[in-house]
Amino acid sequence: MVKKKVVLLLSKLRRGREQKEMLDLKCPNCQGKQRHEPIQLYCGPKDRFVGIVQCLACNHEFPITMHSGSVQKLDTALPVTRSDKLVAGVSPDLKEDIREAERAHYHQCYKACVTMCRRALQLGLMDRDVEDGPLGGMLKEAHRKDVLTNDTYNMATSIKGYGDIGAHRRETLDPEEVRMVIVMGVRMLNELFKV
Repeated sequence: MVKKKVVLLLSKLRRGREQKEMLDLKCPNCQGKQRHEPIQLYCGPKDRFVGIVQCLACNHEFPITMHSGSVQKLDTALPVTRSDKLVAGVSPDLKEDIREAERAHYHQCYKACVTMCRRALQLGLMDRDVEDGPLGGMLKEAHRKDVLTNDTYNMATSIKGYGDIGAHRRETLDPEEVRMVIVMGVRMLNELFKV
C-alpha cells in the first residue's frame, strides 16, 4: 500500500514575549481542502504526545507521535483501517463501533477492540430483526432464518469467541489475531447489510 504524502509546515506563533514552535498539518485524506486553516499541534520541549488526530472537516483519523517538539512518527491512517470498507447499508452507529475498535487496536487496548467488534455483531443482528438475547442464541436464530450463511455464521461465532475473551476472561490476545477480528467484523457486517 502506497502512503499519501503528508504535508508538514512549521510555523512560529508569537504570544507576548515567548515564541513557540507549532506544527501545522494538512489532513492526508482531504489535504486541507475542506478547511481554511491547518491543524495545529504543540508539544513542549520535554513533552511526549502519542495520539490520534481527527480532521474536523472530513473526520479522517491519523496517528501521530511527537517528542520534544518534533514529530517522531506520522501515518496517513490508523494501522488497521477497515471501517472505510463498510457498505452503505451499515448504520452509522455500527460504523462508529468499528472505528472505535480500530482506535482501541492502535492504542493496544486489544480486549476493548474485540469487545467492540462483538458489540457491532450483536447490534447488527438486532438491526436485521433477530431478537436480542444471549449472543450464541442470536447467532443460531440468525443462521436458522438464513440471515447468516454457513461461512458468515462461522465468522460471527469466531468474533463472539474473541469478544467473550475480551469481556469475560483474563487471557491475553495476540495483536495480529485482534486485527483479523476487525477484518472479520467488517466482512460480516457487509454480508448482513449488502444491497
